[in-house]
Amino acid sequence: EESFLRGHGTYLENVDESIGGADGGQSNIQAEEEADQTPITNQNLIASVTGTITRTNKLIQVTQPNAPYAAQTGDPVIGRVTSLTSSKWNISLSLSHSTSTSSNAGLPLTGINLPDGMQRMRTSADALSMREVLSEGDIISAEVRMVQGQSSGLGGGNIVLHARSVRCGKLENGCFVMVPSWLIARRKKHFVVLGGNGENDGFDGVKIEVLLGCNGGVWIQRAMMELEEMGESGGLSEEVQRIRKGHAKRPNTIEERIVCARVKNAIEALKMTHCRITPDNITMVVKASANLGFDVVDMIRPEVIVKITECTRNIPK
Repeated sequence: EESFLRGHGTYLENVDESIGGADGGQSNIQAEEEADQTPITNQNLIASVTGTITRTNKLIQVTQPNAPYAAQTGDPVIGRVTSLTSSKWNISLSLSHSTSTSSNAGLPLTGINLPDGMQRMRTSADALSMREVLSEGDIISAEVRMVQGQSSGLGGGNIVLHARSVRCGKLENGCFVMVPSWLIARRKKHFVVLGGNGENDGFDGVKIEVLLGCNGGVWIQRAMMELEEMGESGGLSEEVQRIRKGHAKRPNTIEERIVCARVKNAIEALKMTHCRITPDNITMVVKASANLGFDVVDMIRPEVIVKITECTRNIPK
């Protein structure tokens, strides 16, 4: 259509239509012949690949399944520390051992809050103690600060991260799940708290925090309500670090472990059925599994997955 712009994964197809009258007398023969020689060209926007449609104002793009993650500035991501250099941590944004720039990122030493909470210049002593802050194998949440050398919106370039927000930093005492990045849509809030309503929703009164990374990383943990009360702006760095350390040292109860495992299997079920992973879909699958009486270990059986994810495929008439 004329009101939309063509993006990646689409093309324009010309459809020619001729104007001609179906009936008329001898006096209209000449007019009909002139009309038949005047084509009207219409253009239809056709998808060239199978995938998810993304609309940005008037721009329409189609992202194919299993496409590499294309980072954008401000995206929250969840990755794993793979190695260290003299001034940054190398972060893997996917489970594969790929060395491409679309799956690896860098977190500079200047992009994190220091353990003492002071705002100062980084010194050589800070560089030598980088492993005390983050070491190989640690899982962190961060935001994309910039993409260097990106020539288009299809990815590429060196991804630079920063972790200065309240929600960013080392993730502990939780569960990590990796899903295809196209199953997680960009939304206003990627850090959501589920459950705790006291109803028969499958959470048993336990509040679970889910972090949805745009790169496909999902982190599940017991909700830290003190950080929720701070909001996005947050408080002092020392206070945030105190809350995180307390969360990491406090072990999960059996009820919290069961609910975290149920949420994790709900995400796995949505992943296997290629459904969008949203807070609403996760809540519906968890509630359906509890109402149907399925245990946590049975949620990833093929015949059970079809039943508990049926609520996400029902379209109201």
